[in-house]
Amino acid sequence: MSALVVWALLATAVASPDDHVSEEIVVLGELRVEQARQEVIDDLTDLGFTIHKDRGDHVLLRHEAAYRGQVRLYDSGWMEIERQPVRVEGAAMPWAKRNSTLAWVGCIVWSPACVKPGGVLFGQRKWRGVRDTVVGHTSRDVYTFGDRVADLAVDRTVLDLPDRLQLLWDEGQPLEGEGVLSTHESRRAAILAYRHSRTDTVWGDRVRAAVDGFIRGVVQHSEHPFTDDELAELFSR
Repeated sequence: MSALVVWALLATAVASPDDHVSEEIVVLGELRVEQARQEVIDDLTDLGFTIHKDRGDHVLLRHEAAYRGQVRLYDSGWMEIERQPVRVEGAAMPWAKRNSTLAWVGCIVWSPACVKPGGVLFGQRKWRGVRDTVVGHTSRDVYTFGDRVADLAVDRTVLDLPDRLQLLWDEGQPLEGEGVLSTHESRRAAILAYRHSRTDTVWGDRVRAAVDGFIRGVVQHSEHPFTDDELAELFSR
């Protein structure tokens, strides 16, 4: 493949310099992540789960009926369904609200009422049915949530990538790992390696397009452009 043909492919494979990811797109991506996360929480609320605690990187939701388990919804888009642990609480009594001082006094008189075995006594077959119900009701929105998290991560990567590529090209700071790449040949090789290491997905396509734009707009106008062989390798994988 001649350099002229490869160059024509490269020129048409990327967006124009004006088509860049802006801070506004990242903000929109954050909004979409939060909306998708709330959709999953709404699904779980429909099933009777309520938010029990915010753990920082995830929220813990529990069902009022302990045998129906609890769910951990992570900021990464991952969701875990598990049995509720055994816990002790001051059970509501005719004369006292749950977890009040009088309720704890009532535990002394009727201790079984204050022990919540969670799902540990629930049979495996029945538990599997409970878990499958949660999965079936939430799976579509969980997948969407995961996709939105991935979209946002790529938005941020593509937004930062031109500056990182410029530092690599000008100063030899690698995109991944440590050390300094002292020659432009090694810097071109690092750009190619990074481009080829992206996943074969829509997210990988977006990152590759950003790399191609840098090659076309910066490297090929420098004193150390990609050689014909390197350009051919660019489109060989």
